[in-house]
Amino acid sequence: MSLLHESQGHCELDGLAAFFRTRAEADLAIEHLAQEYGIDPAFIYVEPMDEENSAGMAPSGGDRASGSPSHAVRPDAPLCGAIQLTVPVEHENLSVLTRALKETGAFAVERF
Repeated sequence: MSLLHESQGHCELDGLAAFFRTRAEADLAIEHLAQEYGIDPAFIYVEPMDEENSAGMAPSGGDRASGSPSHAVRPDAPLCGAIQLTVPVEHENLSVLTRALKETGAFAVERF
């Protein structure tokens, strides 16, 4: 099932912005949208919500504690705010994509 397709050379799209606490959740959402819904990752835009670079609001992946020398969260992880994922989608598929984004960890999804 593809949520994006052209009809007679013209494609009318709405957009969704989904917000994630970690970059890992946003990455999982991109994989899910590409594999399950056929959306080309090149059409999915990911950016920090803040002006500064951010890996999210909570540590995940490489920002979590390692086995040595301590189990503390890395102090240099850029945890400066949520990660925003923006994706175009045809109007009739907005509810399907909204549900998919929430299932992959989005704490909020907005239509634009």
